[in-house]
Amino acid sequence: MSTKLHHGLRLTAHAPDLFELTRVISQRMREVFRVLAVPVIARNVARVVDEAEVRERDMGGPLHNYLVYRARKLWLDEQAGLGDRTTFHDPLRFSIVFGQVDDDYGARRLAYPFAGNRVYTDALLALEADDRPFFVDYHYQNQADRPKEIREDEWKRRRDDWNRLLEADDRETDGTLGHLPGWQLPDSIEGVFDALLPGHKDTIIDLNAHCTIDRRMCRALNRAVTLALRFDPGGGINRVLIRNRCIERAISQYLDTANGKAMPRPAPLPSVRELDLAVDELPPVYEPPAEAVGRICMLYREQARAGD
Repeated sequence: MSTKLHHGLRLTAHAPDLFELTRVISQRMREVFRVLAVPVIARNVARVVDEAEVRERDMGGPLHNYLVYRARKLWLDEQAGLGDRTTFHDPLRFSIVFGQVDDDYGARRLAYPFAGNRVYTDALLALEADDRPFFVDYHYQNQADRPKEIREDEWKRRRDDWNRLLEADDRETDGTLGHLPGWQLPDSIEGVFDALLPGHKDTIIDLNAHCTIDRRMCRALNRAVTLALRFDPGGGINRVLIRNRCIERAISQYLDTANGKAMPRPAPLPSVRELDLAVDELPPVYEPPAEAVGRICMLYREQARAGD
């Protein structure tokens, strides 16, 4: 059976008991979650500010006529349309399970995190008391050679430990870790905006640091150029990705010119204290100058001809 446990961890002797450890993990992971939620909020607020279709979409109910609630609904609708096995479904999820193995070598407490972002795992590895870590790496896989820095006997011990926790021969567990006790970040999809909304007027967050004016301008240029070039919708995902890379190179080329540097930029995103603006109170949707779009289209065609 293929075994890939890339994020396996072992608790050190300095880690507290499971109840206290769960309390510490809960507190730290919620902090990490709030940090990771801000860019998601910034991107969705930017979509409401920058995309006419999103502003005009009927989202149901007067509440969604306000910027922050329309951005929240945009996020929730997007997540609702993604299956739980989709890469971008619930990207801020986090859970962790624990198990213990006892044998002639002693007792070893193991843990396995399931995270949508590597930052969670890094935060786990950083947990410590008096400069002594609570967790150390204890990964294992049988699809690659043993890492040189891990002794052969330890690698085999890792294999045996994880196999015992997986209970691979038990039909009820089906060779997974789902039967083990653990902790899960509650409802991270709903919680993205909820992490900010309570008392958001007292929150000091610069959304423009997470969704910059230049990045928003490039997205607007990309949309305008794609529309102007009137691409054939067929050709498959690979062709679409190649086109998009070419458009991004053409945009970059243009922005390096004197005209590109002098081109008007979008207005900054509203501050967190202004997120309760009504959508119809927002400034007009930013539209790149037609001459800039035309020049980028020419640069794109030149690249396309050179690539043929």
